[in-house]
Amino acid sequence: MRIALIDDDYAQMESLSRMVETELSKSGCQGCEIDRFESGEAFLSSWRPGIYDPVILDIFMDKLSGIETARRIRKADQAVRLAFCTSSNEFASESYEVEAQYYLLKPVTQERIASMFSRLNLETLEKAKSVILPNGQPVLVRRILYTDYFNHVVTLYAKGGESYRVRISQTEMEKLLLPYGCFFSPVKGILINFHEVAKMTDEGFVLSNGKFIHITRRRFREAKDAYTRFRFEKMRKEVEG
Repeated sequence: MRIALIDDDYAQMESLSRMVETELSKSGCQGCEIDRFESGEAFLSSWRPGIYDPVILDIFMDKLSGIETARRIRKADQAVRLAFCTSSNEFASESYEVEAQYYLLKPVTQERIASMFSRLNLETLEKAKSVILPNGQPVLVRRILYTDYFNHVVTLYAKGGESYRVRISQTEMEKLLLPYGCFFSPVKGILINFHEVAKMTDEGFVLSNGKFIHITRRRFREAKDAYTRFRFEKMRKEVEG
């Protein structure tokens, strides 16, 4: 999961960022990234649809306001969650116009951040998250079993026997998938999805479709630790409901 914070007040940005990090930690979210932007212009200059899950914007900013920034975001991305963080509720009607999911009033508290996360329903969003491949093909992250790299081409193997081939380096593919927190490379050139691991043996991972993926001896301890952490966090979420 990747979150964008947009606020031209440095102190407010620091405080909001800390509270968001705390909430992510409490929810057991793995592989999350928080990107901070000091203006709407700075955000839009590097943004493209599909990069962020929620975008949290201050409304009162110099030059490009949070409302106008949100309008430009919504024109290109209908799925991203939008939340406004502001000291006034006078722009509530404009927030409906851009289909914002939450209106976070200042002073921001940890309780209000928790309420916002609940309203944004990020767990459901995570399950429906698609990764956009360099060729423009969207693929549901949770459907990927594993990826395999050969001769400058990565093949993504998905549930139902589907597969996707894309010309990309292994390093670039890792940059796309590893931030989701459920992927791991047990051997050079391969990434597996921990969600689709049926069991781990002393030699490798058995995936849900029966495919066996070998673990190199050098990476075995790291693989075991990463998979244990993943299973623990998954079970904790299920227990907490």
